[in-house]
Amino acid sequence: MALFLVAVGFMVVAQMRARQPIRQAGALPSWRLPELAVLVRQQEDARRLLETEVDALRRGARDYEAAIVEGRGLSDAMARELARYRLVLGLVPVEGPGVRVVARGGAPGMGGILPSAVEAQDLSGVANELWSAGAEAMAVNGIRVLATTGIRLAGGALQVGPTAVFPPYRIEAIGDPAALQAALAIRGGFVEGLRSAGIQVAVQVHERLRIPARRTAESFRYARPKPDQ
Repeated sequence: MALFLVAVGFMVVAQMRARQPIRQAGALPSWRLPELAVLVRQQEDARRLLETEVDALRRGARDYEAAIVEGRGLSDAMARELARYRLVLGLVPVEGPGVRVVARGGAPGMGGILPSAVEAQDLSGVANELWSAGAEAMAVNGIRVLATTGIRLAGGALQVGPTAVFPPYRIEAIGDPAALQAALAIRGGFVEGLRSAGIQVAVQVHERLRIPARRTAESFRYARPKPDQ
């Protein structure tokens, strides 16, 4: 059981670290002070969220130590911690407020210009913006994703993890609706760049979204928990 908790804890730490804001390395256009202030607030919110998660893990460790000292069984404390791990790893369905983003290719342009098509990096970019803005859970076309879930082109279709998805592409994210919407509305930001390229992007705020559990648990082929020194 101890080895199991170490492995699960390793996966949670990997997920937390992966949820750190991801920004493209390319040059970004100049932003006005109000827009920069929005980004600063988002980073502060993300930092406070991580600090809260670290404090919760520390409290859990103290609970285990107290249970050992008092001679009580660890079943209750372990059950609570396991339930939290399952939530972080997307193994249980969740619901809450958030935003729904619908992206689809644009119509053919004048002079025989081909229509714009949504590509894998477009969906990944929108997802990264939402994670950076504090999204707590996310799904793409009804498929639960983590910050480590890959989105790629395979066999002529976009794949979310191992599952093929088709347009229109729907990204649903649970979190603070105002922060999520503001992150996607920044002038010169990622979504504005998609629209300027001909991609149709619609953002809607919802008071309640339902996101399903992951169909399979995350697997690691090469990474292993580091043995205690």
